Amino acid sequence: MALAMTEGAFVPESAWNALTHELDLWQEAGRDATFWWRDDDAGDHTDALDALLDLRDALDIPLALAVVPAAATPELRTRLERASGISVLQHGYSHKNFAGPEDRKIELDGSRPAAYVIGDLATGAQALSGFAAHLPVLVPPWNRIAPHLLPYLPELGFRGLSTLGQRMKARPLAGLVANNVHVDPVDWRGRRTGRPGAFVGADAALADIIAHLAARRAGQADPDEATGLMTHHPVMETESQAFVRDLVAAVRDHPAARWLDASEVFDIS
Repeated sequence: MALAMTEGAFVPESAWNALTHELDLWQEAGRDATFWWRDDDAGDHTDALDALLDLRDALDIPLALAVVPAAATPELRTRLERASGISVLQHGYSHKNFAGPEDRKIELDGSRPAAYVIGDLATGAQALSGFAAHLPVLVPPWNRIAPHLLPYLPELGFRGLSTLGQRMKARPLAGLVANNVHVDPVDWRGRRTGRPGAFVGADAALADIIAHLAARRAGQADPDEATGLMTHHPVMETESQAFVRDLVAAVRDHPAARWLDASEVFDIS
């Protein structure tokens, strides 16, 4: 692999070569680098959803689809009954922001009585229970949940929790498995690309993936937490789709890497 010198450090000329190199290190160590794919904000049967499901079919890897219960339509349910390789996770309840204007967005917050929030989650779980391939896994909108709400999740029947960034504990509570996502390829505020909602670029996205893999390998992150790719099909551009295709191909081609189904990720039989 060709390398270039930058400020005294060796830097791969190609981020894709850097990913292959990192996976080679996993192979040399006799270990498997595990990955999973989560897509957020499903609510209706749209053209964007069809494009996502077509992409999943072409790639033939498992996809965990985070569905907003309050927005979930009968048309979405019918469409997913015809889909393969899909797991349905619960994306909060309404995806409504309860934070103040200067605060980071959050639905599962501490500003409301816990009973209200828990009631919403229970209603959402009931709404999704009839969906094919539904798993009792909570994906908080904006990847945030007030800590005092966590003890209620197993009581509601949740067995998994997924936010963003390295998990602190594999099992934050008895009966609850955490596995997060570690790369968000959307430039939501346009700080990197100048275009809010645009694809951040392969180099930036791969840097996050490689950083998590390297931390797992070195013991600086939980080695058993599958590295997670997060997408949002309502804003998925052609460049983002191409990146997902290339990433899946790179992982599939390497003997030390594999994609996991959400049931494996959250240990749900």
